[in-house]
Amino acid sequence: GSAVLIAPTGSGKTESALLWACAQAEGARLALRLFYTLPYQASMNAMYDRLNEKAFPGQVGLEHSRSTLALYRRCLDEDYTPQQAARAARWAKNLARLSYFPVRVLSPYQILKGPYRLKGYEALLTDFFNAAFILDEVHAYEADRLAMILSTVKYLREQFAARFFVMSATLPGLLLPRLADALGEHASIRATPELFAHFRRHRLHLVDGNLLTDRWLAHIGEMALRGGSGLVCCNTVKRTQQVYDEIRCRLQGKAQIVLLHGRFNGKDRLEKERTVQSATGTQSTERKPIVLVATQVVEVSLDIDLDVIYTDPAPLEALIQRFGRINRRRLKECAPVYVFTEPADGQGVYEDDLVQAALAVLAKNADRMIDEDRISDWLDEVYQGPIAERWNQAYQRAYDEFREACLLTLRAFNSHEQLEEEFYRAFDSIEVLPAALEPTYQRLMEDEPLEAIQLLVPLRWGQFFRLRDKEGKAYKVKPNGPWVVEATYNSEFGLLL
Repeated sequence: GSAVLIAPTGSGKTESALLWACAQAEGARLALRLFYTLPYQASMNAMYDRLNEKAFPGQVGLEHSRSTLALYRRCLDEDYTPQQAARAARWAKNLARLSYFPVRVLSPYQILKGPYRLKGYEALLTDFFNAAFILDEVHAYEADRLAMILSTVKYLREQFAARFFVMSATLPGLLLPRLADALGEHASIRATPELFAHFRRHRLHLVDGNLLTDRWLAHIGEMALRGGSGLVCCNTVKRTQQVYDEIRCRLQGKAQIVLLHGRFNGKDRLEKERTVQSATGTQSTERKPIVLVATQVVEVSLDIDLDVIYTDPAPLEALIQRFGRINRRRLKECAPVYVFTEPADGQGVYEDDLVQAALAVLAKNADRMIDEDRISDWLDEVYQGPIAERWNQAYQRAYDEFREACLLTLRAFNSHEQLEEEFYRAFDSIEVLPAALEPTYQRLMEDEPLEAIQLLVPLRWGQFFRLRDKEGKAYKVKPNGPWVVEATYNSEFGLLL
């Protein structure tokens, strides 16, 4: 049956989930289908490699908007020619779409294509019958999106006999009854106090002020020059670009530094992910000192291990996930985690009161070892009063609207163009082509289309509309071609807006 697991980061939740999935297969009348869901492409790519290489060789499919490119790059690494790699990547992508692979790594939004009735939704829903789903790090979703996901979980449990394994290091109390409603009868598993104590590995330092000060940028540079590996985590792409440039200038090539965020094209993004995994992966044989400057893409299921973190203020659950990339192998008794108090306004990414409530909780526990067993209590301190009321209202409103519009009317052979359009606007970014890469794109499209598609950069719809409608910096060269944007792009910094 279904289960919820709460355990520290790095304590073996993935392995526990896979053991659960194998247990579901015992005595099953039908061959078990396993869907492993994650919120970010970087973590999906890493999990695909992990499962394909160690757990289920040759039985794993990858499904997200850039999965063909990810598979293509992996084929090139295995000494395929570009033509062979393109053919193999498309073949693997088509097999995944045709439900060939018994194990698939995907985002929950791929599952929501069923209720939103995108093309082929009948086959997708059929594949979900009697399937097992692993939902990793459900904390990462906003209330309205989580409502759609859990509404779909309940629907699949009741109508399709699906089972679910939900796992996280951080779950606020107000989420538990929502999970219980979605999962029905389930096992609740929590790591023992002894295991939580065993995973005490971080000392919290709350730093007044902003990460972007000469003192702390110099401190990070000195750490790198001494041979340390550090994670610098910022809430926006623009801040990561600024921090990266400042630290890079200080290092002057004497230590490796990598910038990772969501506004790189497919080719550069995958190169950076590989570099980071090689230098910091817990199982890597090529580990070496590195400074990683990144956005939230590092928060979920990247099996990396660095010595120290310097991070912008963020909601508590996000900070805990960032801390989980530090001292992951527990080779040190404790590792420092530095959280700065500014900017505390959420930076347009988070609600400002969530950030400020997190800082208030951290202030009570500063200059101490973080007790992993108390994280749930910390979260409950945050999610109370107006914050809890707003979260519950947003969740319930989205839950009711989605259920009425999508689930109660869900029938076979009843696709809905308006719902399909709403899905892509809600869950997909748009991919654009930097103007400087347009000649290269046109040349590659003639002979190696996948190489051309690798040049596209994802943008949120709001950012795209601003460029196109307010600034007049987006246009099309060909009617069926990508939007071209007049913005600087390079492989070191990504798209500069």
